Amino acid sequence: MAEKMIVVISSYLLMTFYNLATIKKMVLRDKIAYGVTVIVSIYLGIEYIGGFGMPILHTLAAWLYKDWGHRIVEYLDVQS
Repeated sequence: MAEKMIVVISSYLLMTFYNLATIKKMVLRDKIAYGVTVIVSIYLGIEYIGGFGMPILHTLAAWLYKDWGHRIVEYLDVQS
């Protein structure tokens, strides 16, 4: 269990460091949504998927966030 946690969390730290320039450009709502996506994905990775499945899960989560997250943000901007 500890080995799996180390692999999962280190892979996320690496991906977050790799995407740091993109994350810095995001507005606060996007940063919060990205953080929640990462936390949920880490939990799912530790509980259900091995460490090597994490890049696949992260890519899927990022794709879903990019598609649906921006639609929700646009909808909220129109409503306000």
